[in-house]
Amino acid sequence: MTTNSVTTVRNARRGIGETIDRVIAAEDTPARVQVARAADAVANASARDIGRATGSVAGNAALAAAPGVAVARVSKLRSLGKLTPRPTFDPPEIGWVKENLGKASPATRYNDAAAGARHGQAPTLMRTMPDGSKRPVKFDGVQGDYVIDRKMVVVTAPRARARLLRQSEVLAQKRLIGVWEVPNPAQKTKALKLLKDMKVTTINVRVVKP
Repeated sequence: MTTNSVTTVRNARRGIGETIDRVIAAEDTPARVQVARAADAVANASARDIGRATGSVAGNAALAAAPGVAVARVSKLRSLGKLTPRPTFDPPEIGWVKENLGKASPATRYNDAAAGARHGQAPTLMRTMPDGSKRPVKFDGVQGDYVIDRKMVVVTAPRARARLLRQSEVLAQKRLIGVWEVPNPAQKTKALKLLKDMKVTTINVRVVKP
């Protein structure tokens, strides 16, 4: 049976690429060392070696294709070396304000059960206004680097939309992601639709049963 030459060469090229990938896979190896290893792996490979490694007899064709494969892999590696380190940010500065609880209800009990919640207080992030002044934006809980706001029922009235925009703005200023917790999938669907309509991308939604 004769193997299709185009398929054989394609497989050989893939095999060479994978070989180079393995050579440069170690993330803790300096880039210049990884590049040298990759080049050496191709330069010192015979046609028979490459043919055996790829499981084909297209060694000569594969070796001819190797420089292009190496250039693609090595160019990608060099570009990684130019990336700037990912910035790190300080943990969010959480403030606490007294909250008027009013009459106890299922909604207030649900809010009080949020992670990191304090009874009678609300966690806040300080929003910077256009004039430079600061104003607190309230949430219901805190979990690590996330601030949580619980919604027993998702409301789409103007006042609720305004609060959503305040939360979204302060989260963007602080480079944080907020979490809305809702009691069931129906409310999650409603919340996701509201976030999409308001073009808010700084808040995720998850279901947390009461």
